[in-house]
Amino acid sequence: MENPMTWEQQEVFRLLKAQPGTTYQESDEQGRHIFRDWVRSLLNVSEITVTFVKADGTVRDMRCTLDGDRIPPQPLRAEKPAKETPVDGLRQHGFLGENKEVTKPEESHTQKVFDLDASAWRSFRYDRLKKVSASMSFE
Repeated sequence: MENPMTWEQQEVFRLLKAQPGTTYQESDEQGRHIFRDWVRSLLNVSEITVTFVKADGTVRDMRCTLDGDRIPPQPLRAEKPAKETPVDGLRQHGFLGENKEVTKPEESHTQKVFDLDASAWRSFRYDRLKKVSASMSFE
């Protein structure tokens, strides 16, 4: 049985052969920024379907949104006792001041969305998008 290439291997092969990629991959940073803003604006007001390549190389269609009216409220959960993190230890021993915040840098190439079919939060990478579908009604 033939062993299929992973998505990353396919991308390396595509780049080595100088084959064109997706519109997003071939755009400059300004074009990518415009594309991300356009997709986010659609997500904020409607549901869209994105077709993308997952990390395991399979293609997936996901019906998703960021429209608060379409996202069901999350049930209240009992709060778990806070665990001490390595950052707390650094603060406690004076290596990190109280006013210093440690935040994870936001990845502009990843979009977090609410998957309407799974009723859960998911994400996709813009550089792996194959298709964006949206329908608009003017009623």
